[in-house]
Amino acid sequence: MSDKNLTLEQMDTEVIFYHLADERAYFEWLERISCVESVKGDGAKGLVVTLKKGPDEDDLRQFLALAQRYGLDMRKFAMFETEANRAWFRDPKMYWFEGVFSEEKPSD
Repeated sequence: MSDKNLTLEQMDTEVIFYHLADERAYFEWLERISCVESVKGDGAKGLVVTLKKGPDEDDLRQFLALAQRYGLDMRKFAMFETEANRAWFRDPKMYWFEGVFSEEKPSD
């Protein structure tokens, strides 16, 4: 896995927090995902999440759930598809399938 695949940019784009506790929960959740090394703002790159390793199944499912809950663009997670996770990750019945594997950003 390349270094580029260990960095998630714009993890804050279009996120709406409805309370300070909501914002705190978002960042705490991100930081608790086991493959996350750091979470920091970086100007034009927005909120950048650096991973210490590729996400395992639980890590990836947490990213997907976080993205669903906070309305993140899920397409960035498609790069984590592997032979080992393809069967469940590409399941068209799962809530994330269209968001991750569609060509266009989902409309609101």
